[in-house]
Amino acid sequence: MEMNRLNGIIQSARKDLPNSSKTAVAIDQGASLEEISECAEEEGLHDLASVLFEAEQEALRKLPKSSEDNTVNTQVLLHDFRRGLPANSRTAVAIDQGASLEEISECAEEEGLHELAAILFEAEQESLRNKL
Repeated sequence: MEMNRLNGIIQSARKDLPNSSKTAVAIDQGASLEEISECAEEEGLHDLASVLFEAEQEALRKLPKSSEDNTVNTQVLLHDFRRGLPANSRTAVAIDQGASLEEISECAEEEGLHELAAILFEAEQESLRNKL
């Protein structure tokens, strides 16, 4: 999905949200698509959450597929997610300490960051396939 169109959808949804909405706060703070999507899902905004999830998946499908590129892309993704995490998050601590993708994925899953956990799981699987 084109980024301008996605931003238009997000801003259109934002106009209809009260300022106290977690989704509105996430949008206003420039949170990641995943974080906005999670807030939207929590608040029952399933259509918005679905659109954001699909946009993230589409962006991931467009990433280069070489092993080296996947490693770089995974690191960029982790950096982006890390910015939106509180300092006391186990996932943030694992990322900061340079933990393995498996460990970061486990922390993410425990903290309800299911999309990040799934993406990291896929990255692990891709890495294993490339080693065969």
